[in-house]
Amino acid sequence: MVNWALMYDCRSGVDRVPELLALVEREDDAEAWDELGYRLILEHDLLSLASLAALPRLMRLAAVSTKARHLAGAIMERAASHHDGDELLAGSAEVIAEFAALLNRHLQSRPADYLLSFRALLAVQEQ
Repeated sequence: MVNWALMYDCRSGVDRVPELLALVEREDDAEAWDELGYRLILEHDLLSLASLAALPRLMRLAAVSTKARHLAGAIMERAASHHDGDELLAGSAEVIAEFAALLNRHLQSRPADYLLSFRALLAVQEQ
């Protein structure tokens, strides 16, 4: 279980990410997705611990949500950088493997977001 009180997001907040995740799990809210991306990825390069803590929930949503698939992929692309969250990634190994399988299936359909999904798959495979 993630202790969100210790998981600062990219905007130094601790309470918004779990609220936003709960909202997008209930409904496809464009404003919530935008804010979630803003809080989980800083200037397109850096992550916070909240980014890594949110991964399992985003990856579970990825089967039914393109936005979740893209955001989880973007986080994985940046996960190779320094973030002090290796234990969070290690604890998500099973859901990351499921995400890789989902990306493989998605790519077989030759989707419009092929390049974005392929980059996410490469990141998941630590390439």
